Amino acid sequence: MNKSEAKNILTDSISNLHSYRGNLTNEDIDAEVINNVCLIVLKNRRKKPNPEANLDDLLKELVNNEMNLPDLIRAFTEAAMELFPDYYGIKNATAALIGIPNNLDWDGMWDFLADYFRSNHGKEINEYSAKSIKVFSSIRHERFEDGVLTSESEVDRVINITFDNENNILVSIAPSLSPKKAAFKSGSEYKKSYVGFDPDYLFTVSFDDFNEIDSFMLEMPNRKLKIVYYD
Repeated sequence: MNKSEAKNILTDSISNLHSYRGNLTNEDIDAEVINNVCLIVLKNRRKKPNPEANLDDLLKELVNNEMNLPDLIRAFTEAAMELFPDYYGIKNATAALIGIPNNLDWDGMWDFLADYFRSNHGKEINEYSAKSIKVFSSIRHERFEDGVLTSESEVDRVINITFDNENNILVSIAPSLSPKKAAFKSGSEYKKSYVGFDPDYLFTVSFDDFNEIDSFMLEMPNRKLKIVYYD
């Protein structure tokens, strides 16, 4: 990919972000560069191999994808420097050059990107068809430590929950919790509990008569912490 192609992708992505979210910050530019590069790379890694290809061809394609990463990063960072010369400079490009490989090594990066593009662009990057995606806008929450109420906060939190076809959920809380996968544990029509793939997390979703989220509870048993979010 050359700089001109990267510039087109970045321009379209940031225009979409602006139309979806409104005002943007300088940090949004950094995020757009990093997340678009990571999305391209991870899509290539997840691409199903050609069943007619031989092993040598598959290995060659795999090696080429990884060797092309520096050129891909350079194309996007140079595009950003031309599009946003008053903000995006060598310091930002260097941070992207260091940060992108680290992000790509993170097992949760695909889930993070799925949440990022869903929440900020209204786009679904996952191949599977989710049963439903529910967005719960909380305006207050209570924090319990060791079973004791320690604080009440009236702050906005946006909780995104994707329910897939395997009784799993993907949860994120903006801006405090990165995407976490969890499996169904127990529940009824009005309340369902989930155990995180990371066992440090438990989630409970409560529904009203219209199957909309009424409250959401995050638990971290190892820290004896519980946070309940309300609308």
